[in-house]
Amino acid sequence: MKTLITIIIFFILVSAAGQTVIKKSSLSTAGDSQTAGNTTVVYAIGEVAIQEQTQGNISVSEGFVGPDLSVLGIEDYGDLNGIEVYPNPVEDIFTVSLSANRSYEFYLYDINGKQIWVKNGDKQTQQFNIENLQSAVYLLVIVDRNHQKKKIVKLQKE
Repeated sequence: MKTLITIIIFFILVSAAGQTVIKKSSLSTAGDSQTAGNTTVVYAIGEVAIQEQTQGNISVSEGFVGPDLSVLGIEDYGDLNGIEVYPNPVEDIFTVSLSANRSYEFYLYDINGKQIWVKNGDKQTQQFNIENLQSAVYLLVIVDRNHQKKKIVKLQKE
């Protein structure tokens, strides 16, 4: 009997020490997150509930929650003027015409914020081949590191 009580107390302590964190993102017009003790639940209004679970006085309705989102994190530089990107929309090769011969970095992201590539250049005219990419909208970020300026161009691949 003493052993049984010891085992029960052990399981209660282990269960109380556990921590549950549900951390996902949801694209929705409304929603919130709630925290109770060590448990945080993120929810969005309008999710389709596919399952409901209840344990004690806690009920959780599971729904469709979107993937973790990436935000394009780039330092807040000033705007870079005098840049042309053509043709846009592009089929295979696009050209970036810059105002000066300086050291530039070119970042290409997909619409979800996933970085496709990074390239460096120091010529006034740069050409990039994106024939291997599928048709979609991309973001081209051009950074002039020497003068702390940037430009973001929405690029459409046909």
